[in-house]
Amino acid sequence: MSLVGCSPKPAAIPPNLTVSARQPSNLPSPPVAAPDAPPRIIRMWFSTLTIVPGSWFDGTIVVSTNVASVEVRTAAFSINSKHVAPGIYRFHTHVLELPPLSRRHWYELYIIARNTPGVAQSETAPLRVE
Repeated sequence: MSLVGCSPKPAAIPPNLTVSARQPSNLPSPPVAAPDAPPRIIRMWFSTLTIVPGSWFDGTIVVSTNVASVEVRTAAFSINSKHVAPGIYRFHTHVLELPPLSRRHWYELYIIARNTPGVAQSETAPLRVE
């Protein structure tokens, strides 16, 4: 039996991702980009890369100003981040109960930024589900 989306060896943490209990105060300003320019993920902050039922999972993603949506997803769930300012997206998600077969595994967490024409840039980070 295999679980789609889980990985025996976790992905590397991308260099533009900070993981800490509190959001850093020095996130960069989003670069201005033309609407049809390729989207860019500049910097990310996540509260954790290990989720457990009952916990909160928070994040801020700084992208180029032409980004129309930011999705944070695994094989088990998908979060559509809220657009709070040009080039700034956030999410605040309460982790509910998870199926027993999906727990105690590493997953690839995909962060996908898309511009209006649908062109995407993505980053991958490891996510542990306990």
